[in-house]
Amino acid sequence: MRRPRTQDTTDHAAYQLLAMRSRCPSNDELAAAIGARGAAAGAAALRRLEQKGMVRVEREHGWRRVTLTEFRTYSEGEDA
Repeated sequence: MRRPRTQDTTDHAAYQLLAMRSRCPSNDELAAAIGARGAAAGAAALRRLEQKGMVRVEREHGWRRVTLTEFRTYSEGEDA
């Protein structure tokens, strides 16, 4: 089944935010980047990027490290 085009656009916007930031953006910041409201939308975008293999997310003690797999760069921040 093909994903809706808008989902590809939002995933790209979330990926760009991750690539531009030295600190890992919060789920609310990811949601704002994709034009949505609420942390759940940001978390869902991050999960989709992880499922596509574009990012790797490591979580520990309330922090997360998001690695952009293509560039092997990462950012860290609170897991929120």
